[in-house]
This record gives sequence, structure tokens and C-alpha cells, in this order.
Amino acid sequence: MGEAERARQYLSEGRYKEAMSLLDLMLSKEKGNDELWYLRGVVSLKLKSYDAAMEYFERALSIRQRAEYHRIRGMAQLEVFEIDEAIESFDAALGLDPKDPTSRFFLAVCFMMMDDPRAADHLKSAIAADPKRTRQLLMNFYTMMFDKDRTVSESDKKRMQDKIRSI
Repeated sequence: MGEAERARQYLSEGRYKEAMSLLDLMLSKEKGNDELWYLRGVVSLKLKSYDAAMEYFERALSIRQRAEYHRIRGMAQLEVFEIDEAIESFDAALGLDPKDPTSRFFLAVCFMMMDDPRAADHLKSAIAADPKRTRQLLMNFYTMMFDKDRTVSESDKKRMQDKIRSI
């Protein structure tokens, strides 16, 4: 297993400090490796170090334009409610991969947060591109936003879950 794969494994196991140390060591030798900058940004995002994450994603993007780099940057921006910037990032990801259901989904979330009617079109596009992936994203969103919310009735929660499962 190569060092980059080991860093990915650490990341998937939640061993962020180890991933960070390994990636920092690799980046000291390979400053032009966009994937290493991207992974370092992911580690920073997991550690809630948003400014550092944005810097690492920008470095990765300055080396190579990839939809996944724009998408993760948009997700980081969305997490700190930089909605306009997140929209730009998701648009950039879609410019590179127009059928990407994940970027479409999160673009829909951004527009929902702004009470913008374009949200529905982006959600429909995400469903058309990949119903299974979009259903999973919706279920994750539901769990994060509504599952533990005591102000939402159990019947409303069930109705939302049924609607998501019907996709």
C-alpha cells in the first residue's frame, strides 16, 4: 500500500491526526500533487479547520481542476453558511461534470436555504441523474435536519421518510 492509500485509509478510519501527519510529510516532498492537497483539505474539514481546508482545496484546484475538488469546497462553504460561495463551487463542479447528482443535490440545498425556486429544478436533475444516490443524500439530510427534531411530529417525519423512499 502506498503512502497516499495509507492516508486515505486513515481518513476512512477517522484517524485524522495520523492522516494529517502523513500528508504533511508527503506534501513536503510533493508540493505539486493536487490529490495530496485535496486529501489534506478533507482532513482539515473533518477537524473543523475550515480556513485551512479552504486553503488546501484552493491549492489542489490551482494545480488541477477536478469536479470533486470544487464539490468538497462547496460542501465546506455550505457547512459554514457561505451560501453564495458554495453555489459558485457547485456550479464549477457541474461545469466539469454536468451530470453529477451530488453537486446538483447540494446546489438544491443552497437554493432551498435562500428560498429560491431553482431548488426544485436542481433536485429533479439530481434525481434524474442518479435516483439511488440522491435518495441516500436526502435521507442523510433528513437525518441531520429532522430526525432528532422534537418540533416535527412523528407523522410528518414518517411522511418525509416515505416521500424520500419513493424516489
